[in-house]
Order: sequence, then structure tokens, then C-alpha cells
Amino acid sequence: MLKGGQYRYRDVVASALGWWADAGVDMLADEDVRDWLAPPPAKAPPAPVANPAAPTPSPVVTVAPGTLEALHTLLATGDYAPSPAPPRLRVAPSGDPTADLMIVADMPDPGDAEAGHLFAGETAALFDAMLAAMGRDRSRIYLTPFSPARAAGRLDPKQGEALATLMRRHISLAAPKALILFGDSVAHCLLGADALASRGGIRSVNHDGGMVPAIATFHPRHLRRMPALKAATWTDMRLLLGVLTR
Repeated sequence: MLKGGQYRYRDVVASALGWWADAGVDMLADEDVRDWLAPPPAKAPPAPVANPAAPTPSPVVTVAPGTLEALHTLLATGDYAPSPAPPRLRVAPSGDPTADLMIVADMPDPGDAEAGHLFAGETAALFDAMLAAMGRDRSRIYLTPFSPARAAGRLDPKQGEALATLMRRHISLAAPKALILFGDSVAHCLLGADALASRGGIRSVNHDGGMVPAIATFHPRHLRRMPALKAATWTDMRLLLGVLTR
């Protein structure tokens, strides 16, 4: 402070800077002089946000395959909904397409895609034993998955509807004498919601060429977890022996 109550300019500035520092100010907000009591300038309205492009829907079957060969190609390439998995994760039908017994399993199990056919893993021995009890082996049946690629969970209704449409065409082209449906999802889609609830009788699956006798029963993977159900499954499968021997 100078004589007469006057302050040194440097002292005033230093005092202000010290107070700001004590208050936590560590940078300048603006180098220009600003009237902090003036109202803020009006903001321009935000620019409209463009709507994101709608996702491209999965391709669907628009023309029904005319032959089993064409249908097998469709299943292998995945040019239909709702199985977008690459070909390496798909499982193709196997066995004899002209066999009188067609077996439809809900979806591949882990390891089936690597092996290239259904029931290649832990259920293989059980499935083969079930066939042997009917006097069959894999060369004397036509085996196909309902969904060529393994799903993360249950199929949603739209997926099930699309797959059921394709499977009815598949059954019509193969023209088996009888069907075995493994798993509740395939039974639900081809026979109705009460398919397994009313288990224990011969049902009929409608397809493009008419109707075919069918049973819906427990999947071999389910039997491995609950062996007590093997007797009920064998009872179901025996129902078709009479149909196949006519």
C-alpha cells in the first residue's frame, strides 16, 4: 500500500489471483471482457436428427423349392429366414431321403456342426440304440434338423412359423410314410401347442402333399438328463412300427 491509502496495482492483481486460486479457479474461462450480468444469447434450435435406417429384414422363402436338391441347397446357403448362421455352423439332412421314416430334431446339438450331422456328440450312442430297437440304423432313415443352425434359446413365434412352412415343403418332397418329431419346439410348430401335452398317440402333420402320421416325443438329449422317460419314449416310437410295416 502506498501513502494516502493507495494500493499498488500489482498488489491488487496478486490478491485477486490468490483468492481465485484459493477458490479453486485454475484456468481462464475467456480472455475477453464479459458482462456476467447480461442475459445469455439465444441458442439456435438443434438440428433435426435423421432417423436411423431401418434394419434390413432377413430374406425369406418366396418360391418353394421344387426338388429335394434345391431345398438342400437352400438350407446350406441360408438364403431364407430365420437362420442367418454361416454355412459352417449349419447341419444338413443325412441318411436316405427315400426312407419311409423321417425324423425331425429341433436343432443341432453342440458338436453336430463340426461333425456335419445330427446326434454326433454325447447323444449319439443313445440315438443309435433307439434306432436299433426299431430295427433301423442311420442308413435306413431320413434325418433332418427343424432349424439347420443351433439357436441361442427357444425359437420365437416368427422363426417357428417360417421354419414350419419350409419343413412342410421338406416333408412333402421327401414323402415319408411316418414322422418322428424330437423336441417340444418342433412339435409345437408342426402339430400345435398341445403336441407334447397330449403325447402318447399318433398325430398327423399337414404338408403340401397331404398328411403323414407322426409322433412327438422327448429328444434324446432330454432322455440323457431324465433316463426315467426312456420307457415313455419307447412306447411312443412303437406306435409307428405298425404304420411302417403296413
